[in-house]
Amino acid sequence: MSGWWPSSVRRSTALSAALLCAVVFTLGWLGTRELVSGQLSKNAVTATRAELDRLADAYRAGQPVRLNGDAVYEVVDVSGREVASSENLHRWDPGWTPLPPAPAGAPADWTVTTKATLEPGDHPHWREYREYTVVGKVIDGGGNRFTVYLFVSPWETLRTLATFDDTLVFFVPLAVLITALAAWLAAGRALRPVEAIRRELAEVSGSRLDRRVPVPPSRDEVARLATTTNETLDRLQKAYDQQERFVADASHELRSPLANLRAGLEVALTHAERADWPAVARRSLLDVQRLQRITTDLLQLAVDPAKLPDDVVDLADVVGEQVAERALEPGPAVVSDVDGPAPVSGEPVQLERLLRNLLDNAVRHARSSVTVLLRCEAGEAFLEVVDDGPGIPPADRERVFDRFARLDDARARDAGGTGLGLTLARDIAVRHGGTLRAEEGAPGARLVVRLPLRGM
Repeated sequence: MSGWWPSSVRRSTALSAALLCAVVFTLGWLGTRELVSGQLSKNAVTATRAELDRLADAYRAGQPVRLNGDAVYEVVDVSGREVASSENLHRWDPGWTPLPPAPAGAPADWTVTTKATLEPGDHPHWREYREYTVVGKVIDGGGNRFTVYLFVSPWETLRTLATFDDTLVFFVPLAVLITALAAWLAAGRALRPVEAIRRELAEVSGSRLDRRVPVPPSRDEVARLATTTNETLDRLQKAYDQQERFVADASHELRSPLANLRAGLEVALTHAERADWPAVARRSLLDVQRLQRITTDLLQLAVDPAKLPDDVVDLADVVGEQVAERALEPGPAVVSDVDGPAPVSGEPVQLERLLRNLLDNAVRHARSSVTVLLRCEAGEAFLEVVDDGPGIPPADRERVFDRFARLDDARARDAGGTGLGLTLARDIAVRHGGTLRAEEGAPGARLVVRLPLRGM
């Protein structure tokens, strides 16, 4: 199967090139033949006119008419009666009807080129023709007016066209064959890099995503295909590596509460008579709640972005609701600074989840206060969550958005984070056509969300 596809393409390319070459050469052949035939006929008429002048002069002087080869001529008087003709005219066409004389009042230099029908059935050179070009001229001889007609011989034209046809009958198939062979070789050379790409892709598997296809030195479509293929493989390898890390991190994060839950229950069951079952239940409930938060966050990461509705959400209302909820909880003070409405397109619950995750992260790390800022500028809504905690080092401002990524300080102080809060927040922002970045804060962390305003 691997050798069939290139061969099929090469075969179809060669056949297409051969067909195109045959059509072009055939049309060129017919067009050129028509031009050559017309020029040859014109030259034959010109030569016949010169011969007609000699014939007219000889007849006018009463001299014998001597013409070359199988020339056919006829002389008619003013009444249309034939007074002279070449002997082969009636021999070739016994039913020949004389041509009409020149019209009355025709000048002495009157000439005409017309058509005549002749049936030369017994002549090897003329028998294929029926309609002939005839040139005529008026002469005065012995006080009478006569019209002399001389038939234009097609023989030279026929012989030249036959040579032309014989040449092209040999040349056109040869040209078609050479074109097909050249197309076959060119297609094979052009497809060689494609075959190399195919072979390399055939070696790519789940455990060998590091392989890359060769990029040919040419700057054509095949080179762009190879470059795009390598870029796609880069993205696949990156996604595969991220998935492996995610599975490992998720297993680790899920294993810890499960291990705590199992250990607590096993210890309590071993010493059932002395166990504080209400305390065991409370600890178990905390572990179950942590497991529930982790699984909820994992399910959230799997949400199909195409299913997000296109509702109009005012971020000012979202900020007001979230800040009001935090006012009832212990911990750092949460305040807001909202500069008017900020309508955006999206799903209200998702946007609430985005701000809630940012506030959860800020509250866990803040010393005394968290500020939520909202403003509109240049067609975008800017939502900032600023805390007065230790901040995020510049080297870690991108890493904090990785799944299950928590800084050492966060691991020491965090009592309930899943390591997915900021990952989910950025994912929601991106799904709504925006961005989420950790920027320079004074002195704590400053997380900035940019979302396009509705209708702007």
